[in-house]
Amino acid sequence: MPDPVQVSLPARDAPRTPAGAASAAAGQRPRAIDTLLADRGQLFQALFLSAPIAKALVDLDGHILVANPVMCALTGRTQEELSGRHIDLLAHPDEPPVTDLGLVPAPGEPPMDPHLLFDGERRLRRIDGTELWVIQAHEVVRHTNGTPQFVVLSLVDVTDRRRAEEDVVRRTFTDPLTGLPNRRALTDRLRHAVALSRRRGLQVGLVHLNIDRFKAVNEALGHEAGDLLLSQVADRLRWSTRVEDTAVRLGADEFLVVAEDVEDLEGLRALADRLLSVLDEPFIVSEREIVLSASVGLTLGSDMTPDDLLRQAQSALTKAKSDGSRARIEVSDGVLSSGEVDELQLETELRHALDNEELRLFYQPIVHLADETLLGYEALVRWQHPIRGLLPPAAFLSAAENNRLTGRLGEWVLRRACTDAAGWPGGLRVHVNISARHLAEDGFSELVAAALEDSGLSPERLELEITESTALFAAEATLYSVAKVTEHGVTLALDDFGTGYSAITALHRLPIHTVKIDRSFVADVVTEPSTAALVHGLLQLGRGMGLQVIAEGIEDLDQADWLLRHGCAMAQGYAFGRPAPLPSTADLLLSSLDDETPVEQLTDETPARLTDDVASIVVRTAATGVHETADLTGEFDAVAEAPDEPEDDPGVAFPVPRTGDPAEDLIDASTGEFDAIPEDPPED
Repeated sequence: MPDPVQVSLPARDAPRTPAGAASAAAGQRPRAIDTLLADRGQLFQALFLSAPIAKALVDLDGHILVANPVMCALTGRTQEELSGRHIDLLAHPDEPPVTDLGLVPAPGEPPMDPHLLFDGERRLRRIDGTELWVIQAHEVVRHTNGTPQFVVLSLVDVTDRRRAEEDVVRRTFTDPLTGLPNRRALTDRLRHAVALSRRRGLQVGLVHLNIDRFKAVNEALGHEAGDLLLSQVADRLRWSTRVEDTAVRLGADEFLVVAEDVEDLEGLRALADRLLSVLDEPFIVSEREIVLSASVGLTLGSDMTPDDLLRQAQSALTKAKSDGSRARIEVSDGVLSSGEVDELQLETELRHALDNEELRLFYQPIVHLADETLLGYEALVRWQHPIRGLLPPAAFLSAAENNRLTGRLGEWVLRRACTDAAGWPGGLRVHVNISARHLAEDGFSELVAAALEDSGLSPERLELEITESTALFAAEATLYSVAKVTEHGVTLALDDFGTGYSAITALHRLPIHTVKIDRSFVADVVTEPSTAALVHGLLQLGRGMGLQVIAEGIEDLDQADWLLRHGCAMAQGYAFGRPAPLPSTADLLLSSLDDETPVEQLTDETPARLTDDVASIVVRTAATGVHETADLTGEFDAVAEAPDEPEDDPGVAFPVPRTGDPAEDLIDASTGEFDAIPEDPPED
């Protein structure tokens, strides 16, 4: 009869009991435990066979001794087919051999087969040839004398999760209509092509195509037929390019081909001619024959940035379409247009704006939806240009990206927001938007720590907002920065929640504290049942995961009432206040008073109430359209609001001046993704 299986904890896990108390503890053990331990082999066998995850007992040389039923079901093999076989039976042939990974046993572990040393996510293959993704782990089981006996191998099936993640990535970087890479994927492809061309001493060529008169075709045949036509165009471009080239759909009827390893302009022209000839062949859509042509802009280079190449290709295409002719090809001659010169001038001026303190921060209130209590502000950057006036972020964020100024701009916003917030009542928080590029820069966590220390703002009052793509595709540097920042108390918010396929995955990648439901959903929550169902689901998801939820872009009381009834706790939008400059001390004072407080009762002693009362400020409706403001001497003046404000506008907790700039969450110094279309800035 074989010896029963002996199970003992490794020395590092064994409980430590003082020597003097050992006998006393042994005498007090419950009789039930003694009964269970009387035959540990049977207990182990019961636990092994009933385990809800795949498990196998494997000898130290990697041969399977016995597998539980879940392991058999997972691999598609019977107990007899697995018993005695080496564990590499399950390896996927397309994965690098485990023996090439250089795995060695951890200190204290015995020598064993490398396949048992791999702990983590790996790809395996079932008996029917289908792939399987699992998380593998192992545990050494020892004799009572401490010598190793065998290994318990555990496999957790994560195939569905892996496929969902791959689908998210595919959707993020692929145009859903044509299946071609989209504009987001273009950035990486073009950056790679430029770097490769420099190493090989060749050039990168761009062929920018725009379908001639596609709008007329779309209107005549309908949008469905137009979509079918674009799909056929994409197929022809895909089949007509070299393996090393990449066809991209930029949007609408515009396509771009990135051609690597181009020797000269004649080679690029030959590619463009071939593409046009392919498009000359008639298309069949809805049993109708359609003949198309395309205008083309070409550019070629190796010492330029990807942005410069794209700009020149767009300039050449604009020239090709300028006279209304069809199937025309134009080559960028490197001469900048007046618009490009203006953009370069703006980039230069932005660098000086940082040095000359021309940037301003506007703040939009975030409130508790149930009683409109003020909770904090989101910081939004503006540029007070000496000639062009007050510029919203839409006017200069691209200049910051092109000029590599996102880091400096982000640092300025972070430091100024912390300094401003340090002067607010203790219960108010400040939200600051952070770009993916800035978050991944070296020293970001140190920058946050310095901004908090210099301003005196406690970390719990600062929340950093990032986008879904930043969270989903965060590099190791980004994950490290976030970990360092959040371990000291700073919290993290996921902006525009629900707009991308990455939302749920992003919640697991980073320690998210708050999610902000995008304004595009809030706008239709009352009128569109499908949108209402989606928002309700997002609210339930956020609450179920223990997250704070803020609804953005609330513009009327109907939206606010719907969100409140469906469990939304916090809100932001025009209904509670537009972005405006930092509230003055007098505004803080007035916000801390009850509506019924007569003006004549206010004295020089009143400011002392700020620290006690302001934390529970309630947003009040400006019924008269006039706000009373006070200086610190107790004298008050009536200041009329802007005449275009609606009479039922509830105003903000801190009655900040109305700017007339409805750009609202034209977000930050970083992402360049805008929540609203900016209107013209107010006149000085």
